[in-house]
Amino acid sequence: MFDLLDEHYGYLSDRAKLERYQSVVDRLVQPGHVVLDLGCGSGLLGLMALRAGARKVLFVEEFSVIEMARRTVMNTGFGDRAEFFEGRSYDLELPEKADIVLCDHVGYVGFDYDILRLLADARERFLKPGGIVVPARIDLMLAPIESQFCRGLVQRWSNDSIPDDFAWVAQSAANTKLAVDLKTDDLIAASALLGTLELGEDAGEFFTWTASFAVSRDATLDGVAGWFDCVLHDDIHITNAPGADDKLDRPQAFLPIENPATVKTGQQINATVMARPHDYVLAWTIELPETGQRFEQSTFKSLRLGNALRKSLSQEPTR
Repeated sequence: MFDLLDEHYGYLSDRAKLERYQSVVDRLVQPGHVVLDLGCGSGLLGLMALRAGARKVLFVEEFSVIEMARRTVMNTGFGDRAEFFEGRSYDLELPEKADIVLCDHVGYVGFDYDILRLLADARERFLKPGGIVVPARIDLMLAPIESQFCRGLVQRWSNDSIPDDFAWVAQSAANTKLAVDLKTDDLIAASALLGTLELGEDAGEFFTWTASFAVSRDATLDGVAGWFDCVLHDDIHITNAPGADDKLDRPQAFLPIENPATVKTGQQINATVMARPHDYVLAWTIELPETGQRFEQSTFKSLRLGNALRKSLSQEPTR
């Protein structure tokens, strides 16, 4: 319960995000509109829509945090204009279609929380003809980085802080997407647009993106980092880009390489990122053409360990 409260406190205290969603709601929601707050969490976006004059807001949430949304809406006096549906949206039928679908499942890579399938399904089954989906588009950004902190997240498994018998876990750590807070100084090349996701469109099962970089300074390459620039509607957007003036209070995704590599100014780095968003599998290949070095990492290599640990913990007897 404390983890749940801590998570949603973070969402509710992110002023940059709230201000931009509020701007979208103020621009789009009209009296008489039906709004779907998809994956509503604490219900804040739906509450914004109710205050903007929506005739009804449909709150959909898979997890028990929907009770936070329900109680908050009731306490603010909008209970007669709200309906709550607990469960996976794919399994639900709603009583009427919406003029606007609001969703905040952007995560920190851009497609972490199955937002592609969520919004494609919502457009097909829950949205009126001519209705609007928010967010509208996600630009995925990537850059190579040098970061002692990030390097330490991987190498801590093979240093003197733990018994040598567990050094093998470093390989799993190097095949894990890690949430980090980067500074612009951590980037060793200009960022590149990796790909663009049009939300509400039919979502593919598998994506491959590539990008090339020219190293801007002599450095140690620790991996690549990804973040997003998300268009909510028209000129209103949110981003978690390192150093951005309007940055959300949200980390970036660090994709490490197992063995950091020395790179020189002007050297080329090629990166390929492959994703299966539905089952959270992510793979990345980094190549240094001038030296012939190639690094291949994948969360698939660490999923088995992670799943086994979660399973064993869930089966522990209550003490």
